[in-house]
Amino acid sequence: MQNTLNKKLENSFIGKQKALIESLNKQPLIIVIRLDNDFFDIPEKKKLLFANLRHLSEYGIRHIEIGWDSNIKWVQLISEIQSNFAEIHIGAASITCAKAFNSILKSDLQYSMSPFFDKDLQQKAKKYNQLLIPGISNTQDLKEAIEMGYTIIKIFPASKLGIGFLNNIKELYRENLFLIGAGGLQSKDLNKLLTNGYNAIALGRGLIDQRIDQIIYSWLKKYRQ
Repeated sequence: MQNTLNKKLENSFIGKQKALIESLNKQPLIIVIRLDNDFFDIPEKKKLLFANLRHLSEYGIRHIEIGWDSNIKWVQLISEIQSNFAEIHIGAASITCAKAFNSILKSDLQYSMSPFFDKDLQQKAKKYNQLLIPGISNTQDLKEAIEMGYTIIKIFPASKLGIGFLNNIKELYRENLFLIGAGGLQSKDLNKLLTNGYNAIALGRGLIDQRIDQIIYSWLKKYRQ
């Protein structure tokens, strides 16, 4: 019975990765939105967030991560965003501790991401059938992530590791992994990174006011859904 349960969880974990990869193949861009420290203290900021989400959705953005916040209202915020933007694949950014992980357990998120590889946290995510994409910056962590069954990996910080890092790990991943470049990237990097080994790109602080610019607008035209 336990083996059957473990197999079901494993298949579902694999299925979630495949579903996200399929979606990112159609549009390989993730926009990362981080909340201000006083976000939950100023109601107007929530209105501005939803206005920006509508703006991004109308321009065709299909993958958005919301930075995790320790405020107890964060889970409710995610639920409201999911209800209002069903066309967007909503994920959580910066899941780095047990408290953050417990928050995403309360939400029906399609995926979440961590800036680093924490084996205990990744094992817990698999146990609870949560897709927590690990951030990788060295070959040892990459090997362990692969051994755990991860086929979708975040390379972080991509701006510092550069394209050269992909060449260093080619013998490990070859065509078997889906690599997301994240960390310090800008819209001008999109085409270069996507044609030199990355399968998708996450943009956050490099965006002015967390909104798309002319480069992204022009780039999106070929990925309209």
